[in-house]
Amino acid sequence: MRRELHSCNNFKWIDINHPSREELDQIQHEFLLHPALVQDCLDPAHLPKFEKINNISFAILRIYDVDAEISADTIQSLTRKISVFIGPNFIITVHRLDPDFFQELIHKCFAEIKNSTGGTSDLSITMALVKFLNRGIRTYHIPLEKAEDELETFESALFDREASKEMFQELHIIRRRLSLIKRILLHSLDVVQRLSPAGELHSPTFQDLRENVSNLIFLSDELLEDTTNLLNLQISLAAQKTNEVVRVLTVFSVFFMPLTFIVGIYGMNFPGMPEFQWEHGHLFVWGLMITITAVIGYWFHRKGWLRLD
Repeated sequence: MRRELHSCNNFKWIDINHPSREELDQIQHEFLLHPALVQDCLDPAHLPKFEKINNISFAILRIYDVDAEISADTIQSLTRKISVFIGPNFIITVHRLDPDFFQELIHKCFAEIKNSTGGTSDLSITMALVKFLNRGIRTYHIPLEKAEDELETFESALFDREASKEMFQELHIIRRRLSLIKRILLHSLDVVQRLSPAGELHSPTFQDLRENVSNLIFLSDELLEDTTNLLNLQISLAAQKTNEVVRVLTVFSVFFMPLTFIVGIYGMNFPGMPEFQWEHGHLFVWGLMITITAVIGYWFHRKGWLRLD
């Protein structure tokens, strides 16, 4: 659906929601857009990018979808794409979602253009895109803060020995999601850097945007490292539990090895074995086995090998 949001001083802001191929073809011929850029609008999994062909700039932005499912860990299920064409006297936005904050941002960006010096100069239009991108970048605070809280919960459960298999499956999903967010932010940083102005008048605004993106990349990288450490810690704890089981089984086997040896000897039933005719032979063997067991237990206790914690 095509809508003309604003039109003044020969400047147009056209918004296309859920575009059809016919609408894109019409826009392409009307504003002389490059076919390759229009084709990028149809790729639902395209990462953020920035290109400039002749006097038309093209950017793909990705914003976090607040309605994404908990298990979302792909670029299509976690984010939504917004394509932006910027010409000398027009802006065209193409997307498949129309959230409230997006509409509010459009009006704020247009107000920024109208109030800028020169009305619809190249710099003021670029600044509108910067505001647009900055608002989209800030949406990634939501999943990163959520991941930070979830990691704290997993860490507490891990050390309290309450972690379950399902929790570690969720931890793996968080790791994939953080990796995807980091990749999107890195591509977004490239878009921001290529949007840097030629003059110095508006450089603080661009610097603020670059810092926002860099801070989010740093946070996502830190959370990704924490997630990897938790997964490695879980593997180490699982190996430690296995070693504890093996240790207990080894202790029991050491107790029974000499007893099995004694029973094996007296179970051979060879003629002429002297203890067979001894009146107290049975009690002697029992006493010998009890003594050996006690000595082994005392020795293990002195070595500290009988602790189960």
